[in-house]
Amino acid sequence: MNPETPDTEAEAEVRPPPSAAAMPDPAVMPDPEDPRPAPAPVQPTVTQACCDCATAGSLDGSGEDSGAGGYVYVLGRVHAVFPDLSVQREFLQAAGADGTTYTTDADALYRVLSAPENRYIARQMCYVLAVQGVDTYILEPGDPTVLDDLLEALRPVEDQRDLAVIVGHLGPVAPPDACQGLSVRIVGVQHIWAFDSRELIQAIDRPDDTSSEEFERSAGALLDRLLQLSDNAGTEPADRALNFLTVRDQEIYRKTNQKYREGYTLSAVEAMPSRLSAGSQTVITAVFSYTHLQTNVTEKWFTRVGLAGLFPFRVTPLQSYYSR
Repeated sequence: MNPETPDTEAEAEVRPPPSAAAMPDPAVMPDPEDPRPAPAPVQPTVTQACCDCATAGSLDGSGEDSGAGGYVYVLGRVHAVFPDLSVQREFLQAAGADGTTYTTDADALYRVLSAPENRYIARQMCYVLAVQGVDTYILEPGDPTVLDDLLEALRPVEDQRDLAVIVGHLGPVAPPDACQGLSVRIVGVQHIWAFDSRELIQAIDRPDDTSSEEFERSAGALLDRLLQLSDNAGTEPADRALNFLTVRDQEIYRKTNQKYREGYTLSAVEAMPSRLSAGSQTVITAVFSYTHLQTNVTEKWFTRVGLAGLFPFRVTPLQSYYSR
């Protein structure tokens, strides 16, 4: 090999072989003898993900979280709010039509809205549930008959323990124009009743060897303790279970009266998930602790509450509890 002669093979640019994509497709190559135009090449189809689509269970299609879902079992006070000026003026005209004098605003709202001839005004009102004085929910009747119970819950009460019990479905946050700009969640009310503390205590089966005054005193003390625990929105499983026991379970009142007579005092109330919870059914264990005033010995009793749907229910009766 002549060293002065350049090696054309070594210096030649190495090019990759043409790819198959660059080669013309024989199926679409034009026939020089065919007068028809050549077909256009097929372009690949690209599907893009939708960025504005609603996420199932969390978005309502507008890209914002609807927040709907879940159950509510809550205790509080119901009051009525005028949604706009026109409803307020119509109410005032109806209230002054018969010349009746009302002692308080709450009394006027209850009496006027409860009158059958003013039902058209009652249907336009906005009903709000306050828990411990804080507006928590806007109430929407799930059935026309629920409106009667809502109006009954407006009745003026003297005992601070007289509350309303609301059972329903948790909805989204109310729009700004729904109830004078009140920005709270809406509850679709399925059941509501006015909770009268005296009627509850008197309805409990009193032991034969206990006077009515003694029993009402012990039951009232337990009710006060449970109502302190009911300072909640009634959406968490433990809160729903305790709220249910407060207004529906007589056995805990009888047991508390018995322990008071034996020298014990109610020292603690706890609610925790049970190991029996499975699948869609949540079970809450409610533990009531009683401590002896002289020996400082603590006894614990418990019951279980099932939360498989809208209405809580008791799973097991009240029985002795042993810590693991």
